[in-house]
Amino acid sequence: MFKTTKLLVSNVLLAIAATVFVVPAVAQPPQILAQATSQANINELNDLLQKGRDLVNSGNMDEALNVYLQAVQLDNSDAKIYSALAYVQALRGDFEAAAKFYRDAITLDPQNADFYYGLGYTLARLQDYPAAAQAYRRATQLQRDNINAHLGLAASLFRQQDYRGAIEAYQTALALEPNSWEANASMGMAWLRQGNASQSLQFLQQAMELDPNQPNIYLKLGIAYLEQGDRTAALDAFQEAARLSPFNGEIQFQIGEIFRLQENFEGAMQAYQQALAMEPDLVAANMAIGEIQLRLRDYIGAIVSFRRAADRFADQPSVHYYLGLALKERGGREPQAIASFRKARELYEKQGDREGVRQAEAALRELEAN
Repeated sequence: MFKTTKLLVSNVLLAIAATVFVVPAVAQPPQILAQATSQANINELNDLLQKGRDLVNSGNMDEALNVYLQAVQLDNSDAKIYSALAYVQALRGDFEAAAKFYRDAITLDPQNADFYYGLGYTLARLQDYPAAAQAYRRATQLQRDNINAHLGLAASLFRQQDYRGAIEAYQTALALEPNSWEANASMGMAWLRQGNASQSLQFLQQAMELDPNQPNIYLKLGIAYLEQGDRTAALDAFQEAARLSPFNGEIQFQIGEIFRLQENFEGAMQAYQQALAMEPDLVAANMAIGEIQLRLRDYIGAIVSFRRAADRFADQPSVHYYLGLALKERGGREPQAIASFRKARELYEKQGDREGVRQAEAALRELEAN
């Protein structure tokens, strides 16, 4: 009746589970302010820098930003003031501005590894992974024992599907800190993407031994077991992850996927609904609920689920395709079904998805022939 989408290990979840981007530490205000033009300026600048640091420590980022902007007006030649501005902007979520200020800092002090690390972090948050990798790599060259820079480099390479490069970077990180659970766990995911499940599990189990209370480790273990086809072990791992992190919607979604494979539809629906309660924008959970309702011939429920998904994710062609299927199976709603299939075809064409276009056109021919 319908073709189930492949949601078993979502790309989003895999990306989250496989990468580590650590927030850079705030740059400390400079101790020597030789560029100030007068003693009065030196005193004012010192006061501003201390005030900015206090505001950062108290979490008042908007005020801290204003203070550091005043400071840079008094001394525009101190790289550390620009790095402080970058840090504050990153905490405010303005990564474009943060990247600009880190670049300003690098222009003034091109040998500072912390500035390159901060730039790498902000570029990774902007999903500019090639540029992030370049910045992280420079940070590792300037400060070879900075494990977080090696982890950031590895994560950026992983996001570009350069798994060999990621493994090399993780190996360097582990040489610096063998007991890093983050490096061991992420190395496990890199080996998994290389198709080496035994190596993957070795590193993941090592990570678990190093820190048995990290939900992220069990999340990765669950993914690895799923890739191996061991659903029982995967479910155990995901349930442990859920116990340690009870408000993680992605974990609940994966639990639902395993229940669905086991045809425990009641358990699956409960897990998907919990996932949506935690993360309302999780389109995969909306789709999975609708697909189960289709399979159980609850066509009205499926229509409601897919329409809810279409309202939130109008640019997802599969949402419109499955809404069309539900409308078609319900009967008496052929014009609405045709409109949904046409919308799906249009979006599949924009994405260059030939199989999706073929599928939508086949559904349209069947309906329009009647």
